[in-house]
Amino acid sequence: MNAPISSAHTTRILIADDDPTVGLLLQAALASQGYVVMVHEDGASALESFRNDPADLVLLDVEMPERNGYEVCEEIRQGLESDVPVILITGHDDVASIDRAYEVGATDFIPKPLNWTLIAHRIRYVLRSFHDAAQRRIAEKQVRYLAYFDTLTNLPNRQSFLEILQQEIDRALRTASTLAVLYLDLDNFKSVNDSLGHQAGDVVLQRVADRLRVSLRSFDVLGRPAPGAHTREIHDAGVQVARHAGDEFTMLLPILHKADDALSAAQRIRESVARPLFVDGRELFITASIGIALFPDDQTDAQTLVNHAETAMYAAKDLGRNHCEYYSASLTERAVGRFAMESALRYALERNEFELVYQPQIDVVTRTAHAVEALIRWHHPVRGMVSPLEFIHIAEETGMIHPLGSWVLHTACKQAQQWIAEVGMPIRVCVNISPVQFRAAGFLDEVMATLEATGLQPECLELEITENVLMDDSGKTLADICTLRRHGIHIAIDDFGTGYSSLRYLKRLPLTKLKIDRAFVRDMPDSREDEAIVRAVVALADSLDMHVTAEGVETRQQFETLRALGCDSIQGYYFSRPVSSSCVAEMFLQPIPEDLPL
Repeated sequence: MNAPISSAHTTRILIADDDPTVGLLLQAALASQGYVVMVHEDGASALESFRNDPADLVLLDVEMPERNGYEVCEEIRQGLESDVPVILITGHDDVASIDRAYEVGATDFIPKPLNWTLIAHRIRYVLRSFHDAAQRRIAEKQVRYLAYFDTLTNLPNRQSFLEILQQEIDRALRTASTLAVLYLDLDNFKSVNDSLGHQAGDVVLQRVADRLRVSLRSFDVLGRPAPGAHTREIHDAGVQVARHAGDEFTMLLPILHKADDALSAAQRIRESVARPLFVDGRELFITASIGIALFPDDQTDAQTLVNHAETAMYAAKDLGRNHCEYYSASLTERAVGRFAMESALRYALERNEFELVYQPQIDVVTRTAHAVEALIRWHHPVRGMVSPLEFIHIAEETGMIHPLGSWVLHTACKQAQQWIAEVGMPIRVCVNISPVQFRAAGFLDEVMATLEATGLQPECLELEITENVLMDDSGKTLADICTLRRHGIHIAIDDFGTGYSSLRYLKRLPLTKLKIDRAFVRDMPDSREDEAIVRAVVALADSLDMHVTAEGVETRQQFETLRALGCDSIQGYYFSRPVSSSCVAEMFLQPIPEDLPL
């Protein structure tokens, strides 16, 4: 019913009676109570009127030409407005007639002769009862919706997905078919919330949900619209996409023709998510890591299959993110190891298990150090020395990057100030800053507070950020970099050429250095392509008045080639491995010999 019963004047009643006198009397009696009444003298015209413009209540005489009241009531119950109350008026009071009325779906019946005094009260009671029942149904639908659907994306939630998945597993067992579960996690999504706010993060999740629907449309996947719409039941068979938790989504691909279909779908999804997003006029780049688990290969119950897909997702992240990975039994062991590392990482700072080592950046002309990069190492109590490649991404995902990054920044600045006091000349220390760190609220204040606490001059600090930080097209990124530069802090782009390079960002931002990634140095001097890339980067840097440092230099041939191409400095094993803090000062006082033993 569309109108509340308390507003009788808005309630519309449709009457069908072949006796014009009865019709007029009913119209007069009900109109006097404020109802809007429409009268028809046969069932066919009444039914046509209802289909074109449904009323809030229908009053039907049983005995009518063409279509009697039973037939009209039955037709109404088969339509979209099937729950509207229908009252039959009958001159028969036998049990068979009453049973027939309820069989065709009548809400109530009124016997003839009609009691004109009580008929309006009878209708008001039916409307009130119907209204109360309708409200209960709406509440039940809302509760069911909240229990099984995510209100932000209108996708099924975790509970709904697991129930659907178990049904499909049971079906696959009976039909000996294959299905796949995909587990998707957005890479570095926390940085979106940290830098742009949770409202922007919610918009990103909604856009990603829309892209998942479209990407899997060939598998007939549909999210559930808002409550009250006419939709399929949530347990329909077929492909499903759900919001599992936070920035994680799960997808079910049933009845695969071959296992590779799952990988094809995952790659299509990954490419769809990676397209630029525009939120509040800002261009964002989001990537996703996707894990794939297959039935019956990987497990026979829903929860374990999802767990295996999640394990594969973490393996995809370990590959460098923006990857897809199948589950294998060996990944479970890796997942256990990851959990153990995460647990140990939470206590490593307070147990003083971290150390900074330093690798010099050598001026190609003087062959003396012009800066040193601080590199973190973890002395794990069981595994020994652990590379940052193994734990930094875990720190970023868990939020531990913030205290860890603060420790690195403070330790490096404090050590640089000690070197300066020792050698009596400026020494610049380069500190890697995670995108998660850089986008966090309060990062600028933390940098300035660290410089003040350690006494290090801003000109002696260089912050290395990745290209992905630049692709956050928010005003905050530009403003923060400009603020750092105004204070005299140097800004370098690390691993240049491996991310989303854009001349527009390089032109707009006051950067001081480009670091050429080791991937473009490794095959020198044999690779003409890499040589051409380095030459182009050097020319670009010169035009923008930036310094160029090449990483990963390990041979004399690489050094000579890079020097000939115009690089300003090099960093790599050819001159020095990372060394302890006690070995750094002398590198700034005298040329470093070449061909040190490796």
